[in-house]
Amino acid sequence: MMYGYRARIGYTSPLAATEVFPYEFYDLVPKGVTLVLTTLAVADRTPDELERSYQISLQAAADMARTGIDIMVLGGVPINLLRGYDRVDELISETQARIGVPVTTSLTAQLEALHRTGARKVAIAHPFPQAQSKPFVDIVEHYGFGFAGARGGGKTGRELGRIPLEMSVELCRGLKHDFPDADTMWLPCPHWACVEAIDQIERELGVTVITANQAITWEALRRCGVEDRLPAAGRLLAEF
Repeated sequence: MMYGYRARIGYTSPLAATEVFPYEFYDLVPKGVTLVLTTLAVADRTPDELERSYQISLQAAADMARTGIDIMVLGGVPINLLRGYDRVDELISETQARIGVPVTTSLTAQLEALHRTGARKVAIAHPFPQAQSKPFVDIVEHYGFGFAGARGGGKTGRELGRIPLEMSVELCRGLKHDFPDADTMWLPCPHWACVEAIDQIERELGVTVITANQAITWEALRRCGVEDRLPAAGRLLAEF
């Protein structure tokens, strides 16, 4: 019996040095699910890195499809949106037609998770400098969610693998204090430590927590017919 006998999930990881995503992925998924991973070229999130990563991801999707994956997840919200909001569905449909495997994106998974859990007033906790909040705020507002507030952790892309788990908790605490009407904490970027803090944040603050890694994993599992309700990683995987 092969390791991925229930589902083999392809993922193009934006970071040239990918560490946290696979660690948290295998902490979440049930036995019989595997990750087929290609890393891209993002270190400092420059326009050139994003463009090169966009092109690499398209070729990687085709390569992974030939290995027999069950779904292809195009990672990296900035890469998903590189051609604009109105081109994301086109990116999915064109890639799917070309490689012959179901396709989704990191952005799509996180939006679906927010919708399914009934998010109304969203607060954003992210690992980057506060000045880099705008792209995340734009996503929340563009897709019609209420926006509460945003806090950044002040880290660069090269520091993501060294962020302590406590930072996600502290950012969410501060957001709930400043914006008590927030019902959902959205933690974008699947490359900083978050998953092990989801239950603590939900219990302590009385909110729903959606992290990028959790949402990507949930979307891929459900699209592959893996319906296991998984405890210890928030409402999303336990109830939906």
